[in-house]
Amino acid sequence: MKRVFNKKVLIVLAIIAIICITFATAVFAAEPVDTDIWGQGKKFVSSGNPTIGFNTVWQDIKPIAQIVMGIGLVVLVCVGSVLGVKYMTAGADDKAKVKQKLVWFCVAAALVVGATGIFNIVVEVASKME
Repeated sequence: MKRVFNKKVLIVLAIIAIICITFATAVFAAEPVDTDIWGQGKKFVSSGNPTIGFNTVWQDIKPIAQIVMGIGLVVLVCVGSVLGVKYMTAGADDKAKVKQKLVWFCVAAALVVGATGIFNIVVEVASKME
């Protein structure tokens, strides 16, 4: 049985190979390939738009960053309020579970506030570099 299967597979592969060889077409390039990659790169960069100033980009990004920061703080306040109410109304066993969630809440709050601080530092450094 195994030999019959192997023979069938080999026959199918041979037929596929013959079909591929028979219908293969030659391809000729229309133009010679330019091998000056560095020159092409410099030409591409010089043909692009002029550089955009930091202040222009910052004016576009600043409202988006403020909206994301506001959403993050609103979510932190809401989640903190819910966890605080759960902690106050929970029994002894449930308080331990809420405390575990509060630890992760503190980590999330540190990340949101830290990300904001890092973003502000990057903006200050970038504005001085311009």
